[in-house]
Amino acid sequence: MANQNFLPIAIDIANQKILIVGGGQSAYSKLKILQRHNAEVEILAIDVCDEIKNSGVKYMQAPYHKSYLKDYLMLYSCSNNAELDRQIEKDCREEKVLVNIHDKPSRCQFVSPAIYRHGNISVAVSSNGENVYESIRIRNLIKDKLQLED
Repeated sequence: MANQNFLPIAIDIANQKILIVGGGQSAYSKLKILQRHNAEVEILAIDVCDEIKNSGVKYMQAPYHKSYLKDYLMLYSCSNNAELDRQIEKDCREEKVLVNIHDKPSRCQFVSPAIYRHGNISVAVSSNGENVYESIRIRNLIKDKLQLED
């Protein structure tokens, strides 16, 4: 697949339904980020970690099926299962649900940038999903610079 060329946009996800498939630590990390933006996040996984169970978010302990996609704006797959991820990607594209496969930018319709927010100002740094740690490093440099000027 050709290199991805993601358009950096800001999207209001407040009160939007977002599904995370997977119930481990990657899913929990994504959940914490999405909760900061007041999204209506739900988890779908056979096994769900205690942190998710104790987070207050709705979770369904069940295997993935395409029928779960109804009414979701986007889906993050944190399943760590290549076969399942291929099916999720296919289903989401068919159902017009934006899809992100964790750590697989070539399978994603969107990626999440490293974000720094101060008041009404947001700075997002992205590497088209190629180098998350470099994006975080640059975001932190920007954050440090802006904090010095406050």
